[in-house]
Amino acid sequence: MAVAGFIGLGNIGGPMARRLLANPDGLVVFDVRPESYEKLVAKGATAAADVADVARTADVISVVVRDDDQVRDVTTELLAASRPGLVIAIHSTIKASTAIALAEVAEPLGVHIVDAPISGGAMGAHAGTLAVMVGGEADAVELCRPVFGHFASLVSHLGPVGSGTRAKLARNLLHFVAFTAVGEAQRLAEAAGIPVAELGKIVRHS
Repeated sequence: MAVAGFIGLGNIGGPMARRLLANPDGLVVFDVRPESYEKLVAKGATAAADVADVARTADVISVVVRDDDQVRDVTTELLAASRPGLVIAIHSTIKASTAIALAEVAEPLGVHIVDAPISGGAMGAHAGTLAVMVGGEADAVELCRPVFGHFASLVSHLGPVGSGTRAKLARNLLHFVAFTAVGEAQRLAEAAGIPVAELGKIVRHS
């Protein structure tokens, strides 16, 4: 097992971290808003002094921040305090090229980067049923599985670093195509004088 680290305790990261309170080797958390981890600390988590402190303490670190720039900033701070064998899992949806570039910087330090975007939203985070799409070296992914298992019911290793992000983009494409199809169906029904509410009942029924 491994000490879990978690950085970014917002709408998705917060409930993911709460699931990690059950991690037998402990949980270290950090967010720029101290109030976001007070309840976690009260239930047994350890509050890190800063991002670097997470790197010094944890073995597998989950990062759930807003965008590529924040991921780069957090990862740079983690790498500055890292030790060989550390695994940094980036759950944010970023560019595949960002994950690949960070992995190249981390490799000489003996640190593993995996891109591990998630699907399932806040509800899945609370329930521990997220899907995690992972790109990275097989050994690093295996180290992550026991940690990810606390907040995910599906962990798929899809290839080298960058593969997880590309899978998330493909998954999102399917989702947005479905939204577009719903909109077109609604316009077709309205043009034909069909009550949209009744059409909805038919779709739900069938």
